[in-house]
Amino acid sequence: MIPQVLGTLIIFNSEQIVEGIRRRWAFGKGVNNDIIGEYSKSPLGREYQAFKVSTNPRAGGNVDLTLTGALGRGLTIQKKGQKQYEIFSTDIKFNKIADKYGIEQFNLDQQQMEELFDMLYFMALENYLDNVWLI
Repeated sequence: MIPQVLGTLIIFNSEQIVEGIRRRWAFGKGVNNDIIGEYSKSPLGREYQAFKVSTNPRAGGNVDLTLTGALGRGLTIQKKGQKQYEIFSTDIKFNKIADKYGIEQFNLDQQQMEELFDMLYFMALENYLDNVWLI
């Protein structure tokens, strides 16, 4: 019963989950407590980096995956198996970005994962106790 409740809670809270990924991206933070990437050191790369700093200074000149916002708006969580869920973007750039910066950038970082599990287990326990006490 608990795995079913957790699965339902993941889907029900999917917008909150993907918002955490968008927020992390806005700061240019990678999933492994690092940066997503750096821009090329070429003159064109430096020019693009300056443009990105002017549009999103929070990323500090690092890659932030937020140029138009379409990649982040397209973030979706889909059930993949009995206990597996996949986070991906419906944006056309998804495969190219995943290949370049790593598919793992579409996951939660360790702290986000711990916060999510804490919230899900609390909600599942609360749901379970509510159902037990109603019987």
